Amino acid sequence: MKTYRVGLLVDGYEQPGWMHEMADWLAQSREFQIAALLVMGLGQDGRAPRLGVKALFGTLTRLESRLLPARQRQVLECGDMRERLPPGVPVLDLQPASEAGDDGVAALGLDLVITLGSSAASRAQMRDWAALGVWRLSYSDIAVATSRYAGFWEVYQRADHTSVRLWRMGATAEQDELLDQRSFNTEVFWLKNQARAFSLGNFMVYDALQALARSRRGAAPPVIQIVSGERRADPVEWNSASYIARQAALMADLVVRRIMKKNIRWRIGMFPSARQQAVVSEAMVLQPPKGRFFADPFVYMRDQKPYIFFEDYDFNSRKGTISVATYSDGDFRLIGTALNLPYHLSFPYIFEYEGTTYMVPETCGNRSIELWKCTDFPLRWELDMTLMTNISAVDTIIFKHGEYWWLLTNIDRTDGQSHCDELFAFFSDSPRSTQWTPHACNPIVRNPMRARNAGIVVTPGGEVIRCAQYQGFCHYGKGVSLNRIEELTPSTYVETDGEIHYADFLKKRHASMHHWHYQGGHTVFDFAYMD
Repeated sequence: MKTYRVGLLVDGYEQPGWMHEMADWLAQSREFQIAALLVMGLGQDGRAPRLGVKALFGTLTRLESRLLPARQRQVLECGDMRERLPPGVPVLDLQPASEAGDDGVAALGLDLVITLGSSAASRAQMRDWAALGVWRLSYSDIAVATSRYAGFWEVYQRADHTSVRLWRMGATAEQDELLDQRSFNTEVFWLKNQARAFSLGNFMVYDALQALARSRRGAAPPVIQIVSGERRADPVEWNSASYIARQAALMADLVVRRIMKKNIRWRIGMFPSARQQAVVSEAMVLQPPKGRFFADPFVYMRDQKPYIFFEDYDFNSRKGTISVATYSDGDFRLIGTALNLPYHLSFPYIFEYEGTTYMVPETCGNRSIELWKCTDFPLRWELDMTLMTNISAVDTIIFKHGEYWWLLTNIDRTDGQSHCDELFAFFSDSPRSTQWTPHACNPIVRNPMRARNAGIVVTPGGEVIRCAQYQGFCHYGKGVSLNRIEELTPSTYVETDGEIHYADFLKKRHASMHHWHYQGGHTVFDFAYMD
């Protein structure tokens, strides 16, 4: 029997797909059920867009909707909410009221009400609707609590990240309780950014509901990072026109780059130190040949000699392989290809276990996390086992900490477009296990400033430094941070945020850096700029 009775508050029957997905999730949940659909129109309260705004944004919507992939079109396409409800769920048509009154909601015995989109319901009216209160998602930091322009401002202002917040509503706005806040790397145009915001908001609600259920069983809630932002007014007419002009300039730049075959090419740097300051003055550079880039380097010491395993990407085949080089007497020497499979490979993380050398390359193209065993170092490897299947995960690292082996990976749960927003942890008694237990607070990092793995440093004393990518607007791999893991148990995760390092030393257009690894007195990193 389901434990929690949830009501969904919407402003009409016709609603976008992300609201339908919320209803589907609740219908399939073991602990939560849709107990009512509450419908309250916006009425004549002045929140409808002005005619000029409506016309410009309508044109913009039609143009950009053609660029969306099918999955994101489903997120935004509207349908009748009543058709997605389980049999027997009541639908209440409500009227706005300035004070609490007998509108029939309190008699439903709801545990929670979730407001989806806009609502004309007053705080006083909702005060006694549910035992656990009313939850509301907010987007884009706009002054009016509406999802109408979700994701617009961040694209317009070229913000690196777009935030979504989940609130428990109080008697006043000042008394609202922030339950969760997350962000993602801002997409290049508005509707794609909006679809990402709605999808992420849904996952925030799902995670918060599951945390609510766990808290009843005594589990500690996850720690969230609070990042305040300036609140903005609703967009006006000139914003629409200015946005279109900005987007046209951006698209023109991308087209010119494509015609002129301008690529951002990654290179590998190495220096005999763990000091960040040595990047400029001491780094030796492994340059890729024309038509390829080298990235995601890991250094592995064998017989007191550094071997660098890295992604070797070919622009023509659009696929990466794992190559290996060594370094001695002031020069790099390419040894050959360590791994070449029908699908893309990158991020060749290497570790030892019981005297054997293992590699966990990124195999997202095969929807798997694979463990490869070295049979003849450094070029011969064989598949040892598949750790996880049917999963869209990248940049996996495995290491021993405390009594468990830990697997940290970046899983995309939203739309198959980004792995940069959330970090997940799993633990097991052995790195060769196929049964990995999820961390109680997954996702343990919920911010594109630090979520995506960029390498790791494990000191002889057991200190763990997790390197992380920082993503920017239309700028993958804008920087790297080195973050110390202070506490890691099956139910807790505490990480001290390190300074973000940018590739400013390059002094070139689109300067980038997104990987860092240290072992045996050698530091390797990658950096890129446009040729």
